[in-house]
Amino acid sequence: MQIQVRLFATLRQLAGWSQQPLELPEGATLDDALAAIDARYPTLTIGKRTFYAAVNQEYAKGSQVLCEGDEVAIFPPVSGGCGYHLEKL
Repeated sequence: MQIQVRLFATLRQLAGWSQQPLELPEGATLDDALAAIDARYPTLTIGKRTFYAAVNQEYAKGSQVLCEGDEVAIFPPVSGGCGYHLEKL
């Protein structure tokens, strides 16, 4: 089966692409997809990073079974803020 993998933020910058198809066996899980991405694109080091994953725009756990045409999005945690307080007028 084929799924679409989408990368965001620093992962996209490291990979040099934002979206790629990935071929997986029927019954593959999100964990299987992440392992395949790690094997195919070792510079991403997915297995050593903190990240979030979503399947079809919903947060997902590694045990989720994927289906033909699913979209898997991988993105690092978002942090930060402006570091200042807005004053009331």
